[in-house]
Amino acid sequence: MEQKVRFKMHKVKKNWVTIGVTALSMVTVAGGTLLADQQVQADEQNPANQSSDSSQDLLQETPATTNDVATTVAPTISADANTASVAIPVADATSTTTNATDRAAASASNVATVQTNSGQAAPSTNVQPAATDTSATATDTNTNTNTNASVTATDRVATTDRAATTDTASTEARTRSRRDLAETREANTNTATGIQWINGKQYYVNSDGSVRKNFVFEQDGKSYYFDAETGALATKSQDEFSTEPIKATVDFSSGNQLYKNDDKSLDQLDTFITADAWYRPKSILKDGKTWTASTEADKRPLLMVWWPDKSTQVNYLNYMQNQGLGAGSFSTNSSQESLDQAAKMVQTKIEERIAREGNTNWLRTSIDQFIKTQPGWNSSTENSSYDHLQRGQLLFNNSKGDTGNRTSHANSDYRLLNRTPTNQTGTRKYFKDNSIGGLEFLLANDIDNSNPAVQAEQLNWLHFMMNIGSIMANDPTANFDGLRVDAVDDVDADLLQIASDYFKAAYGVDKSEANAIKHLSYLEAWSYNDPYYNKDTKGAQLPIDNALRNALTNLLMRDKNTRMQLGDMTAFMNSSLNPRGANDKNGERMANYIFTRAHDTEAQTIIQRIIHARINPNVFGYNFTRDEIKKAFEIYNEDIDKAHKTYASYNLPSVYALMLTNKDSVTRVYYGDLYREDGHYMAKKTPYFDAIDTLLRARIKYVAGGQDMEVKKVGNDGLLTSVRYGKGANNRTDWGTSETRTQGMGVIMTNNYDFRLGSNETVTMNMGRAHRNQLYRPLLLTTKDGIKTYLNDSDVPSNLLKRTDRNGNLTFNANDIFGVENVQVSGYLGVWVPVGAKANQDARTQPSNRANSDGQVYKSSAALDSQVMYEAFSNFQAFADDQPELYMNRVLAKNTDLLKAWGITSVGLPPQYVSSKDGTFLDSTIDNGYAFDDRYDMALSQNNKYGSLEDLLNVLRALHKDGIQAIADWVPDQIYNLPGKEVVNATRVNGYGYHQAGYQIVDQAYVANTRTDGTDYQGKYGGAFLDELKAKYPSIFNRVQISNGKQLPTNEKITKWSAKYFNGTNILGRGINFVLRDDKTNQYFNTSANSQLLPTPLRDTGAITSTQVFQRRGQDVYFLRDNQAVKNEFVQDGNGNWYYFGADGKMTKGSQTINKKDYYFFDNGIQLRNALRRANNGYTYYYGLDGAMVKNAFVDFDDKRKQVRAFTTQGTMVVGNLHWSGHHFYFDRETGIQAKDRVVRTDDGKLHYYVAETGDMGRNVFATDSSTGKRYYFDADGNTVTGSRVIDGKTYYFNQDGSVGTAYSNRADSIIFENGKARYITPAGEIGRSIFVYNPATKAWNYFDKEGNRVTGRQYIDGHLYYFKEDGSQAKGEIIEENGIKYYYEPGSGILASGRYLQVGDDQWMYFKHDGSLAIGQVRADHGYLKYFDKNGIQVKGKTVVEDGKTYYYDAHSGALVTSSFAEIAPNQWSYFNTDGQALKGKWTINGKEYYFDENGIQYKGKAIKVGSRYKYYDENDGQPVTNRFAQIEPNVWAYFGADGYAVTGEQVINGQHLYFDQSGRQVKGAYVTVNGQRRYYDANTGEYVPGR
Repeated sequence: MEQKVRFKMHKVKKNWVTIGVTALSMVTVAGGTLLADQQVQADEQNPANQSSDSSQDLLQETPATTNDVATTVAPTISADANTASVAIPVADATSTTTNATDRAAASASNVATVQTNSGQAAPSTNVQPAATDTSATATDTNTNTNTNASVTATDRVATTDRAATTDTASTEARTRSRRDLAETREANTNTATGIQWINGKQYYVNSDGSVRKNFVFEQDGKSYYFDAETGALATKSQDEFSTEPIKATVDFSSGNQLYKNDDKSLDQLDTFITADAWYRPKSILKDGKTWTASTEADKRPLLMVWWPDKSTQVNYLNYMQNQGLGAGSFSTNSSQESLDQAAKMVQTKIEERIAREGNTNWLRTSIDQFIKTQPGWNSSTENSSYDHLQRGQLLFNNSKGDTGNRTSHANSDYRLLNRTPTNQTGTRKYFKDNSIGGLEFLLANDIDNSNPAVQAEQLNWLHFMMNIGSIMANDPTANFDGLRVDAVDDVDADLLQIASDYFKAAYGVDKSEANAIKHLSYLEAWSYNDPYYNKDTKGAQLPIDNALRNALTNLLMRDKNTRMQLGDMTAFMNSSLNPRGANDKNGERMANYIFTRAHDTEAQTIIQRIIHARINPNVFGYNFTRDEIKKAFEIYNEDIDKAHKTYASYNLPSVYALMLTNKDSVTRVYYGDLYREDGHYMAKKTPYFDAIDTLLRARIKYVAGGQDMEVKKVGNDGLLTSVRYGKGANNRTDWGTSETRTQGMGVIMTNNYDFRLGSNETVTMNMGRAHRNQLYRPLLLTTKDGIKTYLNDSDVPSNLLKRTDRNGNLTFNANDIFGVENVQVSGYLGVWVPVGAKANQDARTQPSNRANSDGQVYKSSAALDSQVMYEAFSNFQAFADDQPELYMNRVLAKNTDLLKAWGITSVGLPPQYVSSKDGTFLDSTIDNGYAFDDRYDMALSQNNKYGSLEDLLNVLRALHKDGIQAIADWVPDQIYNLPGKEVVNATRVNGYGYHQAGYQIVDQAYVANTRTDGTDYQGKYGGAFLDELKAKYPSIFNRVQISNGKQLPTNEKITKWSAKYFNGTNILGRGINFVLRDDKTNQYFNTSANSQLLPTPLRDTGAITSTQVFQRRGQDVYFLRDNQAVKNEFVQDGNGNWYYFGADGKMTKGSQTINKKDYYFFDNGIQLRNALRRANNGYTYYYGLDGAMVKNAFVDFDDKRKQVRAFTTQGTMVVGNLHWSGHHFYFDRETGIQAKDRVVRTDDGKLHYYVAETGDMGRNVFATDSSTGKRYYFDADGNTVTGSRVIDGKTYYFNQDGSVGTAYSNRADSIIFENGKARYITPAGEIGRSIFVYNPATKAWNYFDKEGNRVTGRQYIDGHLYYFKEDGSQAKGEIIEENGIKYYYEPGSGILASGRYLQVGDDQWMYFKHDGSLAIGQVRADHGYLKYFDKNGIQVKGKTVVEDGKTYYYDAHSGALVTSSFAEIAPNQWSYFNTDGQALKGKWTINGKEYYFDENGIQYKGKAIKVGSRYKYYDENDGQPVTNRFAQIEPNVWAYFGADGYAVTGEQVINGQHLYFDQSGRQVKGAYVTVNGQRRYYDANTGEYVPGR
């Protein structure tokens, strides 16, 4: 876009200086000017004699009026077609056309041009300055310092780290007062050392060794010129002009007349003439010398002889000057005579080059490029903006205004806009969301789908597409089955009725569930209103459950901070067309489909983010290149493989686990979630492939029955469970059937990677009563490293199996469920299925053939739930190029068995249309099929991105062979730029078709690409099936359409597209004036015979003749024209040199001011042009292409924006700092070249970075100093930072000099302290996050968390528990006491020990339980054995333990509790321990034998015990009661134990002896006993009765 510069007068240090400000940046508003002030400052170094007076007088600037909103941007060097004209812009240039300032060096009436050598072009230059005018008047607004350059959208977009943002700059501009512009000058130092002798010649050498060329250096009153070729010192005192006279006779006007007003002689369009028109003149100046009658082949551009205004003519001449075809540089202050004379010289040079090259191809290219630079002929006047995917849109109007009836061919009775499902009648009907639908104008040529003829053609095309196999190959097995309707919210909703009517009539989808599912179709319908419209109209396509899609996307796929802020997981139950909470799940259901990512959604949007952030910050929308896409995917694919993602989506396995198990919704699987999106088709898998593959395969076997969802609160976290019970069970209390037991699936998940259960905390997932006391196994299980998949029962280790309790609950503890962040999961995901399903189990339900009674095509059902759709392509999959075997359709045809194994029932193929190549939007760059100009060309004319027509038919056959349906993509909203043009009456509108204030194109003639000629497939098949369809399906044609009230016609068959069938088009970069008007009458030119109006040169005549010569008279030189000395004129000799002849007619020398401009002439009179001059005063000046000193401008010296200099209003070259209008620049103090992509220590002593594109001071950006290799970050003020900073979510540490901490590895000095906090600096200079670091100072490992803080205490890291002491040292091989509980951390890994023993002494062991705590007391340890550990945690072995009065014994070898066994608890001391491990006490019968144990549980052996009133004696060996034998029960006391084991009493005869035992069984010896009244004595030794004693 062209820059328009205003000049403001300011008094700075007693000097008047002018500041160029883009006039069009200001908007007149109530009360004043929006941008009333701009701040301009410059550093300066004053020569010794310079006054330092700092007084300032400010002159208020005059406001200018435009329709554009002011947008402050960084100064931009703007160049086009080798023209490096520059300006200091404040804002985007607008559509207002302004005139250029004077670039020529003479008054308009006194310009002469002499060409002494017609074959020699003007010297080639590559720099053109912005010429200025030192006067500040009201007419300054009509200036233009860049008459032949354009600023593209890329130039005008300001990024956050490279230029001030619009809002900030605008606000500052309104509030700050203008500061003076201090002239910046080079130091007046002795530069004689710059002149050096090299190989016998003198050169001026810079400090870096480079040689200055085309440079004047003045010192001590002497002038030295270093030439433009080599830089060697050259003399400029000898004449270089020729004194030979030249006679020029030229007759242009008669020759340039139009040969004949017909199509052959003049390019015309619908009787209009456009800027790119060529015509046949009556004669051509053959070879640039002789006028010769033209032939039919001799066409020339109209712009060679005619221009709409003076400004455009000036721009043309300056443009041609830079093409080497010019006659000097000009401005709008140049005289019209001089411009016309120069135009003839340009025409002469054009004819010379045509003769040399033998064609005009180069000229067509050059003229086309010139046209693009002119605001009236490019997007500058189309209000290009962000309100449209292609920067703007135009509505076609019926003829009126200046176009009269000349655009009546584009008139329409329809163009009923915004007739979406929400607003089909023009009155809004649905209010689920706040819009009336999507944009009417989406892309390219917007089809008028309210036009009945168009609607009929859409039906015709739909029929062709669905029956492609039958029509093209007489093979119905190669037809499509279903339909995807693209961009539903951007088209007339009548199309939905037409499509539904067709499917009902042709396939009977409303007759039965089986018919409907056999032709499964769906809508790309984003509005929340659409499902309700679809239900009310009994549509034959499924709507999106967009509420649930948003919930899944926001709460699972975003980064953690975002998803935590957007709500909790109850949205998965409640935010849906079909709520799944306990109170809602049995309510009214609405059939729908669900997905989260697609070929565009969450795919190309991510690529766009990457390109904007990392590759091209100025990218507009989705208009990126294939190279940018390739670079973006390198970043994206790397990001996918990271746990902490910047761009890629999180938790895709979790998303699919929910979608694929949800009831009352059909899942659409996206190809790009299984395979990398950018490679060859199916070539490389994503990290999610195994998980999604397993879910799909398992879904066939297990997913059926009722569903319950709930979110369990665990502290502040949520844990979601979703359970399908299997066929026969709708609720968890249902008993189910025989099928139920091995069906069903449970999902348990969280979206929080910090989720933790307490050590004693559990959660349950109820699998339903039908699954009580049943063994379950994981299908998917989260680990710290990813997801483990177990497709088959045999894949699962036994220790992972779980059994439901009698209520059907599966119980999980902290070891089962824990949050992680890895490549696949950010949170937790577990999927569980019952053990025992047969390999061929199929839980799906077949659709019913029962008659449909209510006409509703789709109803939620088990059969519909059994469907899975597959969007089988990516926007970005690679082209097959010269490897046809890689075509998508071929590869897919070979893999339909895989789709069948996944349970895919319908495959959505990409649009099979041959792609448009116009490149105006992403679709026509990647050839994905959504951008096309012939809708019937389904690989008929050539292969498309996916293969040939035969490849398409074959993949359809292959899918059908495996029982899979094929879904076609119907794209009825737009057709891309068509080959034929036509002139329409157009108005610039917004996306909904409404004109907005500020849009300039209102009822203007505009050239649109809207015509076809009937020779394409549209011509062959357009409307061809309508009569047949009407005969077969009359109901379709009997319906009165809702939006237009008309029936579909069959009498208007569209075989040729034209504007009357379109609502409008995207802006095409042709501008407001591309259709040309007469500069005198302002009427459009007209080639019609009755109202002919042609450009003047095509009908004028005239001639010029003159003789010109240089003449020397002594020391003076004059220039004579027809023997008269010219005065006050610039003259060019045959070598391209320019001279000036003053008021006395003499050639001028030295420094001169002419017409208020400063020039410099060598001693031989040659004007200095395109050169720097270091004057005696120490300042450097630049003289531009026209020789005038450049003032108040940036100048690009290499046409690459890498050698840019700036010059003040006094013309002095800026060095050092320049602060202007909120921008900060720096210019090298030796060369004056602007610092770009450089780190510079500026005059304030600080380091600053200046960005590559604009040279503005870098803000919020990293940059590396190429001289030192140090990397810095420059903050919002452009200053370096120190210490730690969080930048783009990453924490970095910066040294005291501002450099990023570098050269660190895992050493002690990599750990620094900041504000009392320890930080680790990575080798890249970032604050280390989520990283272990070895610290040699403490000889221990430290860990730094996600925020970069060194952790202490217990930490959960990557699925493991660790402990860090107060100094951050990791505990390894240590017992740590936490809250009174001891834990042990492994010596090697530092991981919390669990379920393991630790030897702490000779045969001394401790045990750490599964929760890691030290075992104290009785614990069930390894293999389920009970063991005992004392108060110190030492295991008890070979000892008894008394607890609660009960005695236990732990084995001396294993330490296990002894149960149901005797144990020798001390030498010769035995006890028996029952099944509970308790020592028995008292009398017990064990294994049929009697034993007795004392109060301590010690077995009686060799002892008598009084049982009741009698004794028993237990054998000293086996411990059993003795019988029929004597035993000593006390010292010297004996007893006899009878057959019952008790001691006998009274008189007994034993072994023939008469003995006596007292009442307790003690034998009487040496004593008298009265027996039966008789006194008896028993022997003291034998105890035998002694009669008679």
